[in-house]
Amino acid sequence: MTLTSHSETAASATSGLFYDGVSSRAHQVTIRIVGNTVCINGNNISRTIPISKVSVSEPFDGAHRILRFQDGATCEVPDSNALSGMLKRAGHGDSLVVRLQQRWRWVAISFALLIIVLFAIYRMGLPWAAEKLAFRLPDKALGLISQQTLSSIDGKWLLPSTLPPERQKQLRERFAHMAFPSGKHVVANIQFRSSAMFGANAFALPDGTIVFLDKLVELAENDDQIVAVFAHEAGHVVYRHGVRQIIQSSVVALVLAAYVGDVSTLAGALTGWLLEAKYSRDFERDADRFAGVVLQRNNMSPGLLGSFLIRLEEDHKKHKGDSSGSKVWDYISTHPPTAERMKEMQALPKQ
Repeated sequence: MTLTSHSETAASATSGLFYDGVSSRAHQVTIRIVGNTVCINGNNISRTIPISKVSVSEPFDGAHRILRFQDGATCEVPDSNALSGMLKRAGHGDSLVVRLQQRWRWVAISFALLIIVLFAIYRMGLPWAAEKLAFRLPDKALGLISQQTLSSIDGKWLLPSTLPPERQKQLRERFAHMAFPSGKHVVANIQFRSSAMFGANAFALPDGTIVFLDKLVELAENDDQIVAVFAHEAGHVVYRHGVRQIIQSSVVALVLAAYVGDVSTLAGALTGWLLEAKYSRDFERDADRFAGVVLQRNNMSPGLLGSFLIRLEEDHKKHKGDSSGSKVWDYISTHPPTAERMKEMQALPKQ
């Protein structure tokens, strides 16, 4: 015969609130665990349920624990030594996850692993997925994205070009006769605009539209330098950098919205900008290398792009009043440092 002390018997019961799963009314009950059975008794309530059919919520400091039953009923019980003792004697233990999260060493290891996984996804997984998706988009979708982008800034930041029509025709014909590597031919829609805001610049849209701003054409010492810029922008078109940037930026924004909250805040916007800048620098390097190959294929020096980049940088500094050449700016800029790009162009193997 096994004798049970009065203290053990008293510790084998606790009180709680019972919800039948039908109404929101709470019923004061007494909970006992006898052997492997949960006994719930109160006013007009008497239930006996095998503990194997009861789900017990994990413990949180200061919070009640919830006993859930298969018919939808629940019982809310203060987390106490009495409840813990009953569960332990009935052979009910916390899950491995619950036990691990109560140990700081395992919490720290889990956090470190999470950071590593997130970094790997950001650095390798996201660019890979964006590239695969970008090349699966139909031309119609690329055209729609490009048209909407150009129409949204035309008349606002971009104005009609002041270059003579003959000059525009001359450059279009020069671009049309460029030879590209096998399988990388670009049929570009060349557009000319003027812009006081963007100055000397050029950009490519996903559908192959390449926009040259008047200031860039005027800044070039010769047409060969403009052709070098065209080859660079053609690289963005070939590798679908525009669409990939949109996909990657969207995913970054969604993640920031989930973890930072309001991404319209300065902190959220700055974080997103710094994260996306790395993608942009990689894209610029790819476009530079493509331009170097195209220039060599047309018996032109890759150095043409480098020399014009220097002129562009000097022009931007002159208009911004910046002559410091800050390395901090080089790091957060969406473009790699000009000196670095010059070295890469000079190191390209001859085709």
